[in-house]
Amino acid sequence: MRNLAFEIAMVILFSGFIFSQGQKYVKINVLSNWDGKSDKFFLGVKFSIDKGWYIYWRNPGDAGLPPEIKLTLPNYLKAGDVQFPLPRKIVHSDIISYGYYDEVILLIPIQFVSKVDVKKLDLIKVDLSWLVCSESCVPGKATVEYKIKPSSKSEKSEIEKYKSFLPKKFEESGLRVKDFKVEKKGSVNYVKIQLSGKDAKKVVDFYPDVSDKFIIDLRSVKVKDGVIELMASSTSSNETMNFLSGIIVVNNEGYEINLNLTKTK
Repeated sequence: MRNLAFEIAMVILFSGFIFSQGQKYVKINVLSNWDGKSDKFFLGVKFSIDKGWYIYWRNPGDAGLPPEIKLTLPNYLKAGDVQFPLPRKIVHSDIISYGYYDEVILLIPIQFVSKVDVKKLDLIKVDLSWLVCSESCVPGKATVEYKIKPSSKSEKSEIEKYKSFLPKKFEESGLRVKDFKVEKKGSVNYVKIQLSGKDAKKVVDFYPDVSDKFIIDLRSVKVKDGVIELMASSTSSNETMNFLSGIIVVNNEGYEINLNLTKTK
């Protein structure tokens, strides 16, 4: 297998020439679950991905780029942050990534500024870019216009399906953070988090978020009997890691966790 990180670097270098290649492997569709009267709904961007190829999660991992979605909205709508369903871990030799095979729907919460505006049915412009990978990686981009309208049963069903795949709040997991420790050796932070609760031993993985100040060694992430261990190095200064966020995976469900490592939760 060719070095994936090298492939991605070359793709970025020459992306101006080959963006159209990514559209060979990924088809885009925009849908929503708007019922025609509510002042809130989800806009969904569906990526249908060719067999054997994948796109990335919000944290792509050791290599890759997450999809980017830019909305141009009528002035009576406002959008929240893009919400990513639980990804899968993808391992290529010593490179660990997080992403999606086959298909995924990324969800964006949309709200009408005023209920008076609910009757207005204008266009939402969706500008997209992504990186799709297999043995090599190619970028893609597309612009799609979505007409605001009451959604069909199938649209609502697809949105509901992927809403159920969104990570839930940590409080809903039934777990607690019993203890954590950060031991610093040189520039490396050794992090240990001990969880408690009836499902603590069912925790199978931890997918960390990207950090501006620290690089987490994804190969160091170990989960056993409710204990999460990992190593992280500071990017610019020799400081101690004091914040960690990501997704704890329990029974194929994800739970968002945000830890301030300077005090007990």
